[in-house]
Amino acid sequence: MTRTSVQSTPQADTGGPGPRIRDLEPLFAPKSIAVVGASRTPGTVGNAIASNLVLGGYTGVMYPVNPKARSIMGARCYPNITAVDDQIDLAVIILPAQHVEKAVLEAADHGTKHLVVISAGFKEVGAEGAQRERRIKAIAAERGLSIIGPNCLGVINTAPDVRMNASFGRDMPQEGRIGLISQSGALCTALLDYAKGHALGFSRFISFGNKCDVTEVDLLRCLAGDRNTDLIMMYVEDISDGQAFANTAYEITHGANCKPILAMKTGRTAAGAAAAASHTGSLAGSDEVYDAIMSQAGVIRVNSVEDLFNYAPVFLDSRMPAGNRTAIVTNAGGPGIMATDACIRHGMELAKFGEYTLKSLKFQMPPAANIKNPVDVIGDAKHDRYRSALDAVSADAEVHQIVVIVTPQTMTDVVEIAQVVGETKEFCDKPIIACFMGAVDVSPGVELLRKHGVPTYTFPEDAMQALSVRERYARWTRSPILGCKQFEVDRAGVDALFAEELAAGRNQLVEIKALGVFEKYGFPIVPFTLARSADEAVEAARRMEYPVVLKISGPTILHKTDVGGVKLNLLDDEAVHKGYDETVATVRERVGPDVEIWGVIVQKMLPRGKEIILGMTRDARFGPLLMFGLGGIYTEALRDVSFRLAPIRENVAAEMVKDIRSYRLLEGIRGERPSDFGAIADCLLRLSQLVTSHPQIKELDINPLIVYPRGQGAMVTDARVILSE
Repeated sequence: MTRTSVQSTPQADTGGPGPRIRDLEPLFAPKSIAVVGASRTPGTVGNAIASNLVLGGYTGVMYPVNPKARSIMGARCYPNITAVDDQIDLAVIILPAQHVEKAVLEAADHGTKHLVVISAGFKEVGAEGAQRERRIKAIAAERGLSIIGPNCLGVINTAPDVRMNASFGRDMPQEGRIGLISQSGALCTALLDYAKGHALGFSRFISFGNKCDVTEVDLLRCLAGDRNTDLIMMYVEDISDGQAFANTAYEITHGANCKPILAMKTGRTAAGAAAAASHTGSLAGSDEVYDAIMSQAGVIRVNSVEDLFNYAPVFLDSRMPAGNRTAIVTNAGGPGIMATDACIRHGMELAKFGEYTLKSLKFQMPPAANIKNPVDVIGDAKHDRYRSALDAVSADAEVHQIVVIVTPQTMTDVVEIAQVVGETKEFCDKPIIACFMGAVDVSPGVELLRKHGVPTYTFPEDAMQALSVRERYARWTRSPILGCKQFEVDRAGVDALFAEELAAGRNQLVEIKALGVFEKYGFPIVPFTLARSADEAVEAARRMEYPVVLKISGPTILHKTDVGGVKLNLLDDEAVHKGYDETVATVRERVGPDVEIWGVIVQKMLPRGKEIILGMTRDARFGPLLMFGLGGIYTEALRDVSFRLAPIRENVAAEMVKDIRSYRLLEGIRGERPSDFGAIADCLLRLSQLVTSHPQIKELDINPLIVYPRGQGAMVTDARVILSE
């Protein structure tokens, strides 16, 4: 992958304006730093940061600010930042919370535009701290400052021309190609230590704490443009602006200049807490929403710190696989079987070798060896046999990636085999990873593999999991960049309908009006009529031709089936007349005699098809979240749904359909014809346009959308729209 800065995606592609792009380079490559609150007392944060800058080899000038000390770390102290007779590119503030605002203003008056506020005691401690934080945020906006923090560990840049450790972590991390941003300062120290144990280095390391000003989106853009960063890791507890995050991450992870993002997101979305009037609202409170949004943006979400560092080595190799066909070379049958099982379990394939490869292996391997994939070079194999096997499989066009497994036998020359693997990596244009099983005996080989830049694992399962994640990302980078399809619709008509309902004090549209909304946006709607008496219902049924469906209609009746408000497959006038009276009586009995009933909707009874649900709920952070899943009365019980952030690109609709566990039912089983996926995609894209064009829509459901076999379309039969009051 080519490593260059990321350009902003056009609004037509993202569905909205991108975030304000800020120049944060002075935060990471300052020529001068003022440490406001530097200390001579060992064990204090002020002492740790001053010491880390000096002992870490910072190439710029450090100015300690402490009115009670003459010098710190051999550098002259200043009573305040305004006393420094030099331009200060970066101010690092380590003061009690009540003194931070004054220090920020002094730095701004001195001309310093970039600050890191290490101090705690802000919104994390309650109302008074939150007020302090709001004042600092306001100062940043008013004075054009960029502030990281407060309540953070600090920032690190390992580039040789900078060497800045403006943090209170214990050590300067090893130089590397990973850029990491973390909302948790405590986790940062653990990550630094963990990375040291795994011989992984960082380019930039940022703890951003409460993010009163600089957010994860700003930092993502900064790392995307950093020539020393090839892989971005992030730990976040919440995301400030969902649309900006999704758009920015999409730009970074997709296309020729892409960089992978591994993200660990903790906590739960709050969407479901305030929105439960629709199926979509009640389902969108789950953490699967974050999974879907990150997937939509090409971000690889991980569940643990272990996963972060398990996946990192394969993403630091710039060679991406052309497909998922995998070759395994091993000196032990058991690990070969373990690797095969893991390969299939994680959605990859074993490569089928070509005839020339098989002949080459047969000629060079001993009779007891297995020349089919996985290749077992058997336990007495030395480096020359591994070289022969790797030469053969790496030249096979059917092989996209290679896993080399070594178990330490008495005759195994671990270092020599590692050298062969490293040399193979140099000439081979396919990704190759190693699994040297063990700890002590294989350690010299592992060390050599790391010097060659070969991703190395202890167990086959971890190796295959990392490979599968990278292969999916490789497919993502090759997928086309599509825009958001726009349909000819009656937008003004929908706005007028919404205004009329809100003026009447109704924020929940009765079904007949909800169906009218979807009709104006070109959805296929089943014929319907609102009948206000049994005789009107019979008349409407005759016009439609039998059989028909009756459904109660009223502004407060949300779940019609639950209150006995639906009658299906009525075949004649008598059934409709009786059904009307029974439906109204049952609803009044179950809901209450004073429930407002508008009448009964008469609809044509459709032929049997697959029932699915389309929906939307408007999340406070992310905006409109589209939902797709199996419909009907079991939607909330099964929870087999997928989410995406609107607006969606043209190819995303198909991804939503494939995401649900029940996708195979839509493909057709036991001789059934596949469902009309084109009709489903068309409805999802129209829904995306509807909810992005009308921000007053709070929630909606289309449940069910009846889908027929390929070429026969789909039909909206029931709908609910809830507006913001």
